[in-house]
Amino acid sequence: MPPLKTIAIDSSLATGSVAAAWGDRTAERELPGAGEHAKLIAAAVDALPRSLGWLPGEVELVGVVRGPGSFTGLRVGVATAKAIAWTTGAKLVGVSGFELIARQAARQLGRTADPVHVAYDAGRGELYAAEVLPAPEEAGGWRVAAPRLCTVDEWTAGLARRAIVSGPALEIIGGLLAPRDDLVVAPPTAWLPRAAEAAAVAAVRAAAGQTDDPHALVPEYLRPTYAHESSSRPAG
Repeated sequence: MPPLKTIAIDSSLATGSVAAAWGDRTAERELPGAGEHAKLIAAAVDALPRSLGWLPGEVELVGVVRGPGSFTGLRVGVATAKAIAWTTGAKLVGVSGFELIARQAARQLGRTADPVHVAYDAGRGELYAAEVLPAPEEAGGWRVAAPRLCTVDEWTAGLARRAIVSGPALEIIGGLLAPRDDLVVAPPTAWLPRAAEAAAVAAVRAAAGQTDDPHALVPEYLRPTYAHESSSRPAG
């Protein structure tokens, strides 16, 4: 299968990125800070393919980080990715941020055969965490175990000696890991998902026939909205 002209978007967190890829060439642009993601994404989607020698309307594959992440950021990124796929006929692949962070951490540490434990800050003193396991039999090479909400203590208590840890939560809880000096903390460059990594995973998934229906792809939020939580509580 020839390489597809690819656009990938990550707006799952306050900062994000957009990438364009074709063959062995990739161009990536940062999205610094929340608030103007929609405008910044549109500008990057227009400029990056041109920097690789093709037009945005020629895109054949769109990758998007479907989460976990914040409500506003994810909604913008996923909606943009869907719109591009609808209007151009490009294939669409939603990618887990857990998987992207695990791939980056394992590669940078040279431990691609070991699980990676990834944690996001879910607010209210909780983490949204998952173990990401090497799975060479699957497209992309990794499998995300069921994510869960937990406290920092609950998360660290379940980590084996020499376990690899990464994720956006480390920007906040890094100091709390000091009692577990037996853990292997990934470099900060592997704590956040990257659009360029999403483009690479999307290409592998698309080649394996694993694409998403633009009508069915939904974001994965860090926690239910407050309104949903309120409505789900028993009365009394």
